[in-house]
Amino acid sequence: NIKDYVLDKNERGLKKNNIFLKITEKEINFLEILCSSTKPLTRDHILKNIWKYSSDTDTHTIETHIYRLRQKIKKQFNDSNFIKNSKSGYFL
Repeated sequence: NIKDYVLDKNERGLKKNNIFLKITEKEINFLEILCSSTKPLTRDHILKNIWKYSSDTDTHTIETHIYRLRQKIKKQFNDSNFIKNSKSGYFL
């Protein structure tokens, strides 16, 4: 469970109130790592642990994935505050 949602890894989806959103394996991994942390996760931590990139890699992979996932969640569930960010990093 993540907030009011259920993360279904077998069906690769996010559920809430009988509404289902299909998500990718990377999105599942990203949500799991965010859910397991009690503090915001830095961009470097996410790059290293999900994409296996070094911290000095110049890429917009994280920002692109977060943007797309936020758009999917907003469209399907009308929730624009699911993934948050601060100067410290990303969190749920």
